[in-house]
Amino acid sequence: MVELRVEYIRDRGIAVAHHDAGSKRVVLFCHGFRGTAIGPNRLFVSAARRLEAAGISSLRFDQFGSGDSDGDFIDSSFDDWIATTRSLTADFLGKGYAVALLGQSMGAATVIAVGAELPDIAAVVAWVPDPNVEDFEFPDAGYLEEGGQRVQAAYWQEAHDARVAERLAKLKAPALIVQCTDDEYVDAANRQAISDNALPHHTVVTYPGYGHSNWTYAQAEEVLTNSVNFIIESFGAQSNT
Repeated sequence: MVELRVEYIRDRGIAVAHHDAGSKRVVLFCHGFRGTAIGPNRLFVSAARRLEAAGISSLRFDQFGSGDSDGDFIDSSFDDWIATTRSLTADFLGKGYAVALLGQSMGAATVIAVGAELPDIAAVVAWVPDPNVEDFEFPDAGYLEEGGQRVQAAYWQEAHDARVAERLAKLKAPALIVQCTDDEYVDAANRQAISDNALPHHTVVTYPGYGHSNWTYAQAEEVLTNSVNFIIESFGAQSNT
């Protein structure tokens, strides 16, 4: 059963979809740049349903300025993405939940950053994270445009300044990190930065020939199945009540 509602974080409405399995285990899904709470090709919805069948709850949400949440996309902030995800995660932790995080693209970078800050995270799954290790040149226009949408350049400056690859080296939770050799957004240098900072309890899987989440059905099924199984195994024998 999915409950659609609005959570207010810093007086701004954040649209959420809560798959309540009646358990004290929950996965928070963090979408990518220009994405929404359904995930690429509705993969977040598929994952949430599989997790619910295994007795694990989920929370999918739209970041401020994305999907059905308040605000306009141009005002998106990567620092705000981190703060919003951290706030939702801390709320569940404070209520006694075991929490795992799953993110895609810049959402994957977000869950790495949040997971590194909060020591009690059960697991992190990061699909095609972009740590933005290259130097950033702030455009004269003050914004960047992609896919017909504009965002303040500060979003990407914040993403560079967050040093996500370095934060990965501080992530104590078990992690599954998905990288793709034909990723049109995350280049080899950024993928290498992730691999270089991964710890022994982090599993980095590189899929040859896969793109940046624009996967075939078979490719998506492999990533989805491995990710769901990883989360279930990471939660282990924790209580279902």
